[in-house]
Amino acid sequence: MKKNKFIQLFLLPIVAISFLSCKPDVNLTSDYRDITVVYGLLNPQDQNHYIKIYKGYLTKDNALVWANELDNISYYDDIAVELIEHRANGEVVAYDMDTVMSVSKNYGVFASPTQVLYRPVKKNTHRPVSLREGCLYQLVITNKETGRTVTSETTTLSELSFDIPQGGHEGNVSSFLWYKDELWSVGTKIMPENASAIDAYMTFRYIEKNKTTGDTVHKSIDDIRLTTGFVYGNIASFKPSTILRIIGENIEPNDNVWRYADDDGKNKKRNCLDIKLWACDEVYYKYYKTAQPSSSIVQDRVNYTNIKADDDMALGFFASRTYKVRRFSIYNMDDYKRNEDSLVYGQWTKNLNFRPYDEMFD
Repeated sequence: MKKNKFIQLFLLPIVAISFLSCKPDVNLTSDYRDITVVYGLLNPQDQNHYIKIYKGYLTKDNALVWANELDNISYYDDIAVELIEHRANGEVVAYDMDTVMSVSKNYGVFASPTQVLYRPVKKNTHRPVSLREGCLYQLVITNKETGRTVTSETTTLSELSFDIPQGGHEGNVSSFLWYKDELWSVGTKIMPENASAIDAYMTFRYIEKNKTTGDTVHKSIDDIRLTTGFVYGNIASFKPSTILRIIGENIEPNDNVWRYADDDGKNKKRNCLDIKLWACDEVYYKYYKTAQPSSSIVQDRVNYTNIKADDDMALGFFASRTYKVRRFSIYNMDDYKRNEDSLVYGQWTKNLNFRPYDEMFD
């Protein structure tokens, strides 16, 4: 699920740095203090909205081993979590947060596959909540035993537009696959209010046909980043050849099959390529920048957070994002033959047994 992956992508750096780094002023014999770590990324387009809330721990043993125990990092129902929606007309609606343990987490330093998430639901009915664009959402976390409160807030982004990509062969998008020298820019003329940065991902759909039996299987490579990361502003750029390189890196050679560019299953125009443009708010962009691996020899680094507590013992982020998808076909463009040739004979994909689409019916 994309939204979970996006949240978990930056889970390790801040927690590892905050709790696992060796610092001379840390007293391992001191009393335990309640430290809360929050990861929440709201998107009105999502059907379900999950917020991850960890607790810090103190141990004289191996900290990495302790991180693999779910009980050591999870509050479970020891906290009350509430999401408060502030609408433009002044109306205020409060949602309860159900504790969810059915969404699995990929293997890593922290406990897996079981994880504890919190999902906003309507009071009394416990039905999932549909978030609204442009609303202020306040997160309130209360420790039921101590009364300690942790808060944060974010404003959801409005709909993102997606301008037709420019660049490549005389600025014509029709030849984006085979033209490899210039940058291809994707972006939006008007950024959503409160958005600060954008990024681009791709999905490619293809068909595998067994050479012996003739059986066909529809496959895809999904949500692969096209850029080097979020870019401040409204334009993200990458070389068109990046699309072919990603295809080559994510599909294994198989001499038993022929492969063909597929369609999206809707309009039968062989829209084999999706470009997804993401926009995020300033909070997430700042967190993303500070969470990047450091090339400095200095051990200490800045940790950004917009999570607040009276005792300042809270970390993480509570932010907003949105996206827009455009679908492209290498076959309904003016120069589709060169696009198809690049897929069949290009340096990154020539060993993958891609063939012209018309041959599939021979």
